[in-house]
Amino acid sequence: MVKLGILAFANDSGLGNQTRRLVQMLKPYRIMLINATFSKNKQFRKDWYDGFNGYVVNGFPNNHEVRVFLRGLTHVLCAENPLNFFLIEQARRSGIKSYIQSNYEFCDNLSDDSLPLPDYFLMPSYWHLDTMIAKYGDRVVYLPPPIDPNEFVVAREINMNRIGKVRFLHIVGTLAANDRNGTLDLLESLKYTKSDFVLVIRSQHDLPREYISNDKRIKYIVENASSCEDMYKDFDALILPRRYGGLSLTTNEALMSGLPVIMPDISPNNELLGRYPFLVMARKKGEFITRTKIDIYETNRIALAEKLDWLCSQPRDRLNKMKIDAFELGYENFSVNKLKPEYDKWLQ
Repeated sequence: MVKLGILAFANDSGLGNQTRRLVQMLKPYRIMLINATFSKNKQFRKDWYDGFNGYVVNGFPNNHEVRVFLRGLTHVLCAENPLNFFLIEQARRSGIKSYIQSNYEFCDNLSDDSLPLPDYFLMPSYWHLDTMIAKYGDRVVYLPPPIDPNEFVVAREINMNRIGKVRFLHIVGTLAANDRNGTLDLLESLKYTKSDFVLVIRSQHDLPREYISNDKRIKYIVENASSCEDMYKDFDALILPRRYGGLSLTTNEALMSGLPVIMPDISPNNELLGRYPFLVMARKKGEFITRTKIDIYETNRIALAEKLDWLCSQPRDRLNKMKIDAFELGYENFSVNKLKPEYDKWLQ
């Protein structure tokens, strides 16, 4: 019998929503609920996990808390990193299979070969999947985080039935290094657009001055949304000229909300969106170091402007067909219905 333990976050962050959905789908035997005291301006949402067996850890778990958590488990799963690599080592000693749903740019094992390895890295996107396989072989599996389609059913209905001026969404979220979501590229591209539309830019915190534009088509919303779904209601497309990165829950959630996602033609976007007219040319503009070297891209501003104007020129029936295609793409790749059997196979 599988007795799965999951390290779960409980705040309005990517890790929070990623682990919340994993817990809801996999219904683990026990959770270690992380009160992420190291995250700023994030409300602790213990209520997300009402009814699940577990306990709260404030900040990074110590070795004693890890031992208590692992007692009696057969499998343990965490997202991004285990917060204390003693968990991976102790799991190995205890015959417990360990899994890290790892983001390549924050994979600690890449920068420190002395760290214990999990039994499996569950890679959430195709970004650098080949690099991980070359280094860790059969320990690497492509297995993205799940989304329940019912979580975005209202947003899909609203988006499919909207009329009037085209409304674009751009999500900054929590501002990441090197303008990860490409907000500055998007703002620059607006200078080359000719269409009348509304662009809503959402952020969880006040933005630096260079991110504020006087373009009257832009509406800024600075808040933590009451739910993930609320962020995606009443739009026609998500514009995300992302400069680097693998897993993008924003992309996956937008697709589930029936929104085409406009992104640069780089990995992993082109593996996901390649058969649809959602990609825009980009070029490498630099690199930086996280756990390893990461390339930074710049989306062609004129090409992005042309894509926005093209979307604004589409008849409603054609735009709605793109929304249907977007949802079907999200469903096939990220829905609980499609992914649950794959998780069961790897966690058997």
